[in-house]
Amino acid sequence: YSSTTTISVLARKCKTARSDELHVFVAAMLAAASVMFFRFLILIFIFSKEVFQTIYPFLIIMSLLTASVALFIHSRRIKKDANTPDMPVQEENSNPLEFKVALIFAALFVIFTFVTHYTIEYAGTGGLTLLSFLAGLSDTTPFILNLLQSTDSVTVAIIAAGVMQAIISSILVNLGYAFFFSGKRKELRPWLFGGFGTVIVANFVLLMCFYFFM
Repeated sequence: YSSTTTISVLARKCKTARSDELHVFVAAMLAAASVMFFRFLILIFIFSKEVFQTIYPFLIIMSLLTASVALFIHSRRIKKDANTPDMPVQEENSNPLEFKVALIFAALFVIFTFVTHYTIEYAGTGGLTLLSFLAGLSDTTPFILNLLQSTDSVTVAIIAAGVMQAIISSILVNLGYAFFFSGKRKELRPWLFGGFGTVIVANFVLLMCFYFFM
């Protein structure tokens, strides 16, 4: 399931969550991002063993760092305000991950499939680098899948860099989604920007290490 969709749905639930529970929602969002790295590792292994051998150490480190931040945030104990009444638990019979949101990203999936294909074919390396960052605006899966099938026309190093850039862009966009869909709650901001900010900075440092060593 798309981590972007999951984060968007969790953020919307933050609008009605108690203040002392908000850090748990942020931890869940980061956990979804952590799993995303392993999902891409599986896809990369299936479609291109060469790219997998180049990128797997970086993606594993990214995943573990993100999971560590999620666990740290989840472990925090927030003192509940005695003046804040407990909100009644509302039963939900609908899909908790909101299938209608997934349909929107499915449409974006198809669009980015075509855009990625023609960018690789006509825009060259520069266009590919730009698209790797823009891919974060949607689900990055179609971009990465098309990229992995372009080893005949694009070098393995460029493909690996494009994958990492798209993932970092996706996490940055997810931060924006989480902030706006949560109603910009003041109590949420330290956890949200602190957690996602740490992950983004760490991943950017890893990307720079990739460029330096590769």
